[in-house]
Amino acid sequence: MMSALKLSSLVLIIISLIVILISLASDYWISSPGSFFGLWRWCLLGICTTLGSAVDIDTTRAFIIISFLLLVLSAVTQFLEIWINNVLMGMNKQKLVTILNFCAACSAIIGMSVFTGFAGVNAPYSWSFALGWVSAGLSLLAGVVALVAFKKEAQ
Repeated sequence: MMSALKLSSLVLIIISLIVILISLASDYWISSPGSFFGLWRWCLLGICTTLGSAVDIDTTRAFIIISFLLLVLSAVTQFLEIWINNVLMGMNKQKLVTILNFCAACSAIIGMSVFTGFAGVNAPYSWSFALGWVSAGLSLLAGVVALVAFKKEAQ
């Protein structure tokens, strides 16, 4: 049986997945006139250079990628829970979706916090950076909705 809460959770997960993918792939984490900076490259006056390895940037990349992968797994599991009940028998898929969403949110929050510590509080943050935080919030909200669906299901 498909519940509105499970479907809402799936929609939130998919939106969060799209938002974090855009954030991860785009180069506008920090932007100032004539230059912009992302996780993979930076551009100054139209000349772009690939970013090398740096501990803070690598850590941010890793946690954002982990969050993305957890969201993919969460979306697949929620889809299976809603439409294909006989897969993963004996496992409470709704509980797994809840845990995956909270882990994805925590991973995104850690990655975004590391980048914030790297760039500083007064850095000219741009829209890609904001999308990372939006994705963390959406993942957390999807986890809460999945948790409510799990609690209603358990009754």
